[in-house]
Amino acid sequence: MVSLAASQSRLAAAQALQLVEVALTSQDLDELTARVPPSLAGMALAPSALLYIADSRLSAPRFSQHGLPPEVSGHVRQVCSDELDQSSGRPGLQPFSVPLTLAAADMPVLLLVPLSSQDRCVGLMGLQVSEPARSTAEAFLGLVAAPLANVITYLINHAETEKRLSHLNTYLTVSSLLAQPLDLHELLEAALYSCMQVVTAEAASVLLLDDEKENFRFYQVEGSAKPILMAATFPADRGLAGSVLQTQRWEIVNNVQSDPRFYEQIDSESGFETRSMIAVPLIAGEEQVGVLEVLNKEGGALFTAEEGLLLVSVAEEIAFAIRNAKVFEYVVNTYCKQRQGQRSCRGCQRPLGSWTPCVKYREASV
Repeated sequence: MVSLAASQSRLAAAQALQLVEVALTSQDLDELTARVPPSLAGMALAPSALLYIADSRLSAPRFSQHGLPPEVSGHVRQVCSDELDQSSGRPGLQPFSVPLTLAAADMPVLLLVPLSSQDRCVGLMGLQVSEPARSTAEAFLGLVAAPLANVITYLINHAETEKRLSHLNTYLTVSSLLAQPLDLHELLEAALYSCMQVVTAEAASVLLLDDEKENFRFYQVEGSAKPILMAATFPADRGLAGSVLQTQRWEIVNNVQSDPRFYEQIDSESGFETRSMIAVPLIAGEEQVGVLEVLNKEGGALFTAEEGLLLVSVAEEIAFAIRNAKVFEYVVNTYCKQRQGQRSCRGCQRPLGSWTPCVKYREASV
């Protein structure tokens, strides 16, 4: 006859497999974080459960709980954050408990078990238990912790790979666009849209220096303030744009309102509220062309250094495209207007006043 202990052990193993299956069938980390706590609480017949995931590759920790009172949830989340910060993500963290009330000796506690995978701790899993039942709950969570940590690590790695491929695709797309013989405004519009999409930003702009190098003008803008900003100018030594152009170093400022360099007048005139920014100088060789700005990470999140490095690569392509367009404009205007006396090149009806490199200007000499 099978003993009661053996039956309980088999039941715990079956429930552990069910929970791992829940994790494995999740499409991404957010879905896993949302699904695991209620499933864990239901299988363990516990009033509450939680999952906290933190990794240097994530823009922010993931936290989800089921059944915890609001006044307790925030405290527990902070405890999870503090414990993982102290362990620095190393796998040596041991299970520990957090009291949920100040009641009797058998008061409920939240048992927290580390999720360790590949020599790193990626988070904590918690279950509300009474102190007498702690050992049983700890054994159950121990069955789940390692496979769940492996699934979490896989999803983090997968998301990281997808993000890098997306960044590479954006760079190749922008580079290919800027090589096309099309109107520069159209090209920059597509390039800025791609930048906004890949870093999930609300707005973006290209600011160009005037011929005297004294003022910026908004040459191309994407976002809600576009109709107003396309006519705006401001001194080239002002704002974060002026700062990055002078230092020739890109910057991420995730709270521009607290930065003394921030030029508030543009927001005042446009009605747009700038919260965060990646600013990258546009430099073609040794020539300062202007500044690329990407504004306001969606959802209040923070811009990352990886996103900044992507925009640095894109900015180099934009800078050379603008410089080349200026060179073509000068050559076409000078050659055709002075030698041909025409308003457009032979075989090409595009106005010479645009910044478009006229690919047929050579035919004008035939």
